[in-house]
Amino acid sequence: MIYAAIPEFLAALPAGTRTPCHGRGDLFTTTATGDDDPTAYAKALCAACPIRQACADHAIRRGESDGIWGGLTPAERAKRARPRPPCGTDAGWRSHFLRGESCLTCREAHAERARDQRLKRLAHEHEHAERGGSLTGYRLERLLGLPTCVRCRAARQEYYADRPSSGKWYRRAAA
Repeated sequence: MIYAAIPEFLAALPAGTRTPCHGRGDLFTTTATGDDDPTAYAKALCAACPIRQACADHAIRRGESDGIWGGLTPAERAKRARPRPPCGTDAGWRSHFLRGESCLTCREAHAERARDQRLKRLAHEHEHAERGGSLTGYRLERLLGLPTCVRCRAARQEYYADRPSSGKWYRRAAA
């Protein structure tokens, strides 16, 4: 008789608790049989599992090359097993963003980089001696929470002076 070692995340389950996949090992192979797709069914079962993340982490640590573990295929596990870029970098923020994760360090660093880029764009908008200000400059000032400059406000007024009004306020007042 062959005995398999029980992974630590399964051993941590309370007595009598079973995972949705208990006794259904045939569903967790990566090869489809017939018209049914056991991969999709296995992923659906994993979605309801209370130890999904622990299972996926276990498979990634052990380098499991077959089957669905924690709702992840071997290819998806391989992507997650790659070393992550350091937090606080743009690549680190993208890594968290693509995984749907939240990291305060990355979020704050990304916000600071975005603010710096917007300030540079605003300085570029204000450099143009012939224009002095622009609608883009006005919008950047508002986005950055800065007071709007006279030249950018004038550019905005000039832009909207030539635009037709939607007339919604006029129709409402007339009714």
